Amino acid sequence: MNTQPQDLHASKSSLSRRNFLKGSAGLVVAFTIVDPRMAFAAAGGDGVSVASPASSKLSAWLAINPDNTATLFTGKVETGTGVETALAQIAAEELEFPVDRLEVVMGTTSKTVDQGPTYGSMSVRYAGPQIRNAAAAARQALLDMAAEHFKLPAQQLVAREGTVSVIGAPANTISFGELVAGKQLDIDIEASGTGFGLQVAPKAPVKDPSTYAVIGQSVRRKDIPGKVTGQFTYIQDVKIDGMIHGRVVRPYGVGAELVSVDESGLKDIPGFVQVVRRGNFLGVVAETEWAAIQAAEKLGSTLHPEGPQSAQAKWGEWTGLPQQDEIWDTLRKTTGTNESVAAKGSVDMALPFAAKTIQATYQTPFQMHGSIGPSCAIADVRPDGATFWAGTQMPHQMRADMAKMLGLPEDRIEVIWHEASGAYGRNGLEHVIPDAALLSQAVGRPVRVQWMRWDEHGWEPKGPPIVQDLTGALDENGNVVAWRHHMWVPTTGDTRLVAVELAGLPEIGGEGTGNASITYAYNFDNADVACHGMGRVGLLTAWLRSPAQFETTYAMEAFIDELAAEAKQDPLTFRLKYLNDQRAIDVLRAAAEAYGWESRPSPAPQQDGKMATGRGIAWVNRDDVRVATIAEVTVDRESGEIRVKRVVVAHDCGLVVNPDGLRNQIEGNIIQSISRTLHEEVTFDTSRVTSLDWEGYPILRFEEIPDQIDMVFVNNRPEYPSYGGGEPSTCPTAAVISNAVYDAVGVRLRQTPFRPERVKAAMSQTG
Repeated sequence: MNTQPQDLHASKSSLSRRNFLKGSAGLVVAFTIVDPRMAFAAAGGDGVSVASPASSKLSAWLAINPDNTATLFTGKVETGTGVETALAQIAAEELEFPVDRLEVVMGTTSKTVDQGPTYGSMSVRYAGPQIRNAAAAARQALLDMAAEHFKLPAQQLVAREGTVSVIGAPANTISFGELVAGKQLDIDIEASGTGFGLQVAPKAPVKDPSTYAVIGQSVRRKDIPGKVTGQFTYIQDVKIDGMIHGRVVRPYGVGAELVSVDESGLKDIPGFVQVVRRGNFLGVVAETEWAAIQAAEKLGSTLHPEGPQSAQAKWGEWTGLPQQDEIWDTLRKTTGTNESVAAKGSVDMALPFAAKTIQATYQTPFQMHGSIGPSCAIADVRPDGATFWAGTQMPHQMRADMAKMLGLPEDRIEVIWHEASGAYGRNGLEHVIPDAALLSQAVGRPVRVQWMRWDEHGWEPKGPPIVQDLTGALDENGNVVAWRHHMWVPTTGDTRLVAVELAGLPEIGGEGTGNASITYAYNFDNADVACHGMGRVGLLTAWLRSPAQFETTYAMEAFIDELAAEAKQDPLTFRLKYLNDQRAIDVLRAAAEAYGWESRPSPAPQQDGKMATGRGIAWVNRDDVRVATIAEVTVDRESGEIRVKRVVVAHDCGLVVNPDGLRNQIEGNIIQSISRTLHEEVTFDTSRVTSLDWEGYPILRFEEIPDQIDMVFVNNRPEYPSYGGGEPSTCPTAAVISNAVYDAVGVRLRQTPFRPERVKAAMSQTG
């Protein structure tokens, strides 16, 4: 292995990080905005490649700067979950470097390796080992350099806190920065595969986990102070020289065709530049954001009380969405795939001999990401290349998509990543990028597109509605003799881009079919669990946190509570009786101990007065992470209002890199999933989404956040791998609240959200 770094000044024609580091004296600032055209010129001409660095070069992962700071480069991005800090800890641990002197550059495609998109609790799980091995290889390379410096074998040296010392002679020390001396770590390492499957330096001498000093510590996140004080630079705050502003005018009906555009009066708007039309894609561009908003409002009719006839842009009539109250029948009647999740024994033969049989249907509606900051991107499309400033969770994939859309080589596309105010799953952050690209291409200038609130609520991909039928049967002793769970699931992975469809361009991405996002682990003698998957049903749907498994866990874990109640058995004991998964058993018992669970059947003994209190329990296995949740709620018998007072979470994601970071993540998951359970439902007519603001789509308010969220980490030991914690603790929430409401007032809630009027109706129906 070549362990000698090359001089940063060696090649004038190499752009990427070599000249970037040269021009900044080795210090990389994550939010510096670099004009790529200036970089092209400095590198010797137009059309220079801005391809990603090769994963087989150590310089693709780490830089050691002259002032003995270091920079980690990762294709993963920060979405508010703290992954930037966790990945920095992994690198600092293996590199033997102070984590507070290590900066992180994330996502920007010319500076980072494609490690796959940032979603699904996969960053620490998959990118973590890649970075761990790269940092271990770098530590070994630095020891080899120090061996040459000291004229001693590397085995007689030790790396610690960014320095290399001679064992037994600590005065003989040299810093990493002095060793590298302003050069790049242009060192070959073994690498194969791409994305999640990328293997990096598999033979690197990684540390024994029992010696970890940084991993497992609650390192403070560097981004939090700026976010608290309002000084943080989100993508919505980014400005570049020469940019102008764009807005997209949406069809009144989701699938309507653009008939005509009346541009009269637009030129009277100060700063107005141009109307851009391509097929059914319609946008406006102006020198100022206010002018773009005015022009878009003149053409569009999204919020106008007189409807589409008030607009200067005329669209054909389109009423292709199902009636909202018929969506459940629409799902059942839509053809698609049939996937068996579990098949054991014969449910049909067992049912006639059961002492008791219970049937229930669970329904969950379209829900949206509800990002607080509407999506934003800047595009600069030129004949020889394009640059995007964006908050996407998949910058390398978006580079490939934009290359296909614009007909440009992928290595001429640059995506400069900035964190977005509101990001998880696939919301509007990917869709606003082609909006900006089409407008920039049309006017030949950099264009910033900021979605309006009604764009975000109306046009971002939704979490799909799901309907689930369950049947359970008990014998005379209260044992489960049959279990059937069938679910109808639209796609949660539609990757097609709205602007591309509107403009009539060749399709990018695909639809896919809904799959069984469920982990069935109960050991029933007769079981039939199946998913009926389909494509898009009405609205565009794509990943929303814990896609589909939030909903399927709700049905499974609420229905097993129904069986436990019918059997007059304690809900925890009932579950444990049918589980062989030891990690599941461990989190359920840990949650019960932390809560102070007392064994008894549900519902609770009769309570007098206006307010009733209840408890509920549920668990999930998502992404090989086990989570058990217990919630304590109050139900106002007069208003139907539910308040979640206390939540206990037992979480097993293996080795925890940053305990405080994981706590923050779990708290966020709990709060958001309570919001989805109690409040959130997309409304629509046969033409379009109608819940276009926060009044139509309410979310949890500060005063509704639980008074207490307790956590216990299970199997948090160095010998365990890190599985990740981005999504799993979302999944049990609807089930535990439903179960707790039954425990409090004896009412089953089988349709989310649990708004007060729905709770009152259920109580009235049951008397």
